[in-house]
Amino acid sequence: MTLPDRLLNIARMGSLLPRLAGPLVCAAGFMLCVVAFYPGYVSPDSIRQLAEGRAWSFTDWHPPLMAAVWGVVDRVIPGPFGMLLLHNAAFWGALAIFWRATYRRSLLVGLCLVGLGFTPTALALLSTVWKDVGLGASLLLACALLHTSRLTGSKLALLLSAPLLLYGYGVRQNAATAILPLAVWSCYVALRVLRPSKTKEGGLAAAALPLALGLAYFLLLTAAVFTITRALTGGRSSYIYQVVLLHDLAAVSKARGEPLLPEYLTRGANFSLEGAAASYQPDTSKTVFRAEAAGMRLTEEAGEMAALRAKWLEVVPANKTVYLRHRWEAFKALTAFGREEVCFPFLSNSRTLDGRDVNSWRIHQLLRAVFWKLRNTFFFRGYWFLLASITLLCLSLAGRLRGHLETVFVMSLSGLLYEAGYYFYGTSCDFRFSWWTALASLVGACLLALHAFERRRARRVQEEGV
Repeated sequence: MTLPDRLLNIARMGSLLPRLAGPLVCAAGFMLCVVAFYPGYVSPDSIRQLAEGRAWSFTDWHPPLMAAVWGVVDRVIPGPFGMLLLHNAAFWGALAIFWRATYRRSLLVGLCLVGLGFTPTALALLSTVWKDVGLGASLLLACALLHTSRLTGSKLALLLSAPLLLYGYGVRQNAATAILPLAVWSCYVALRVLRPSKTKEGGLAAAALPLALGLAYFLLLTAAVFTITRALTGGRSSYIYQVVLLHDLAAVSKARGEPLLPEYLTRGANFSLEGAAASYQPDTSKTVFRAEAAGMRLTEEAGEMAALRAKWLEVVPANKTVYLRHRWEAFKALTAFGREEVCFPFLSNSRTLDGRDVNSWRIHQLLRAVFWKLRNTFFFRGYWFLLASITLLCLSLAGRLRGHLETVFVMSLSGLLYEAGYYFYGTSCDFRFSWWTALASLVGACLLALHAFERRRARRVQEEGV
């Protein structure tokens, strides 16, 4: 008898230990994170969001939904610790739910699922209160609930997934590509749960209805996020996407040797083409508008933004090769493809907040030492997870989305679309942008293994019966 079969027999014995093993491991992981990283790592972005939440005055430079939630949580648990608890509870709760849906089928896969939370890929980011962590944790929990609803017909699990999708959508400006497959899948699951007899009927009409409802659900979530953002910001915009436009125009201007920028920038007293060209770097946009020698600046004037958009639409189509080369270099930096060192795998030093720094306990120092040692390995190279997502997508399609492969397909597609979008609007080389893709592919790999185990077991039972 093989090891997976032995573990399966243990799980089927109905013993309390197999049933509680996963939740206990997840509880231990949760305690490890909140103790080791207490009170939570924060970056300048995090501090700005907390400041807006405390003042209850929001901009859309960072998604105001997370800042508003943090502002409420901060009134109960001041500082970053409340959000550290919230995001880690969502993450480890998701793994516990996946365990419950898995361990009776394969104890080994169940252990792998909860064990992935202890990988450097997961732990290093769970230390930090970032919108990317909020996105990844909330979508992971939503997927766990939808997977459970699909397997068990639970209406409660289906209902609980909705606010998590809304939160995940609202905490990053570019979350739409990750949300779309999950929204469509939600309606497929909903129709199975609410109309099980109807969904057994095949045909194009049976597939078209959940697809149409899924698109409508996605539009409803989009409208909800837009409405919440406008309500919190009072309709004011910081035009964060201008960072991408300036980065692109600086790249083309440097390549062409002429200032292909709107007049409100080129007429500035401090502007110089030489300075703008020298400040350009493909792996970060910050140097373009922060370098004094470049004379480029951000704006919140609607007229200037209109001029910037018009200039981008004029310059980029006329310089497609330069633009695509610049975007490729930025994307390679973000995914650490072809680079000896990963430029920003995780936040290695937290900013001081409210006069307090992160603790100096031994467990914290040990974990950070391990992360630093592994910072240039595949754990923090986004392109590995991008390739994994493509592979999982193809394998799940080859298996005709049977059983667990449906969840593998949807999560892989969500992660793939989310990562691929950064080709067009990536502004820095942070691994955190790839975190949801990494989580989706890791969980997908475990569920693919579960599908393979079940197929092999069914084939052996069939052969023995014959």
